Amino acid sequence: MEIMHIGVPVREPREGEAYAEGLKVHIAGPETNPMQFEYLRFEEDTPMHQDIVNNVHVAYKVDALASYLDKYEVLHAPMAVSDELTIAFINMDGVVVELMEFK
Repeated sequence: MEIMHIGVPVREPREGEAYAEGLKVHIAGPETNPMQFEYLRFEEDTPMHQDIVNNVHVAYKVDALASYLDKYEVLHAPMAVSDELTIAFINMDGVVVELMEFK
């Protein structure tokens, strides 16, 4: 596994935000700061699990995302971000983890 970023929920807009309409979240990617923080500003009616909305998460690059889904509580089912990237969120022993599988 390789750590990709740390996701940090925020309430105030951040410079460089992009909007993910389907998830109803404004994202300032990890490339916008030296600590690799991904700032996430969720709208009230976001479909994302409340544990993702209210807690910091750690994102890992994994080889086989599916191998984690039957071992841990799934907070958000796998979704294609692009043709090259699929992500999912799990609760791994009380920690919110984003799994990132690249093709």
